[in-house]
Amino acid sequence: MRLASASSDRTVKICDASSGECLQTLKSHNSDVRSVAFSHDSAQIASASADCTVKIWDASSGKCLQTLKRHCDSVRSVSSALDDLRNLELGCCGLSPDRAWITYNSENVLWLPSEYRPSCSALSGKTIGVGVGSGKVWVCNFRLSES
Repeated sequence: MRLASASSDRTVKICDASSGECLQTLKSHNSDVRSVAFSHDSAQIASASADCTVKIWDASSGKCLQTLKRHCDSVRSVSSALDDLRNLELGCCGLSPDRAWITYNSENVLWLPSEYRPSCSALSGKTIGVGVGSGKVWVCNFRLSES
């Protein structure tokens, strides 16, 4: 059993969950690492960073397998429902820099009232989860109609 942690020192640390011993330190991001997620088979790790990238790592060797650069702002969270994270396609959905809008292709599509402005968020496919200051979590599953 391993635990991965994200740090403002630009690294991801993989530790033994029982002993707390650091097994590996993954270095390649150019800014704070905000979030990490293991693939379901624990073979790969995805890391999200303020450097506007998501990196896919081999969890055994620590080698960076892929860098996804489709974001134009800090990436705050990453999650995976895939066994092989290299097949991950970053959608063009996210949050506006002021966190007042859910965006698609950098266009504002859903305004978030002040009580739903996120303190944290996670995006998985067509679903976005928003954690707000009151301790509530708002989950929105959406689809965009073709015009």
